[in-house]
Amino acid sequence: MRKTTAILAVLTGIVLLAGAAWGQNPPRPKSQAELDALKAIDATPGVDVKLQKIDDFLAAFADSDYKLFLLDRAVEMAADKNNYVQAMAWGQRDLDVNPNSYVAMLSLAAVTANNTKEFDLDKDQKLTQAEKWANGALDALKTAPRPFQFTEEKWPEAKKFYQASCHAALGRVAMDRKKFDAAATEFQTAFGILPEPGYLIREGEANIKGGKYDDAITTYDKLLATPDLNQVIRQIAEREKAEAVRKKGGPAAAPAQPAPAAAPPPATPPQSDGAKK
Repeated sequence: MRKTTAILAVLTGIVLLAGAAWGQNPPRPKSQAELDALKAIDATPGVDVKLQKIDDFLAAFADSDYKLFLLDRAVEMAADKNNYVQAMAWGQRDLDVNPNSYVAMLSLAAVTANNTKEFDLDKDQKLTQAEKWANGALDALKTAPRPFQFTEEKWPEAKKFYQASCHAALGRVAMDRKKFDAAATEFQTAFGILPEPGYLIREGEANIKGGKYDDAITTYDKLLATPDLNQVIRQIAEREKAEAVRKKGGPAAAPAQPAPAAAPPPATPPQSDGAKK
């Protein structure tokens, strides 16, 4: 799960600046004690401690306007650190309150796909559920109202991030099922929604595993032609293209520099205007 919790890091700014910029009926703390507790969440370093602060807050302020926001952030944080058990617990808690939380469904889909092993006895069950969550998130996004933390200008950009992430999760599920053509299509769809280089890396990987070396080479050539491409991404693309060429039967040129073992995740979702203040 890519890092998506930067929004929470500026929670206090959102609280204090909520007003006309956020549209009608923005959330507001109902007391000084609630505001202080929100500030404490914002100021707390470390994911685990922050999650405990959120848990404490929700116990103390059960009717807070920030309840759904904090539940979404909690499941994202747990999924970001790839803690399957913790993410499942927070995700179910979130969905119990808001069954249409695309954030919870997406987070659960991604963390489940990331933690499903080839020889897990419940592999098919887990992947089926992950696929259901990812598709559920896509459906929810079609009619999702604009969250308070995004202005009308920023919401379409954020929505694209979540939609692309759903397709990437479906791509990972297809990879786990060894359905490499379907995986490549999902990663290609994700890139079409949000042109993040990491999605092309994944598409090329799916094509290599599916034996479609020419398609993989084409994908990596497309990526390598990108102006101002991040050097790490470039190294990975060069390495993977060389691997596709080698498997096809041609000479493989080594990358200019040693490349990391795995592609970095796509960028974090765009922060709200309040997050930048």
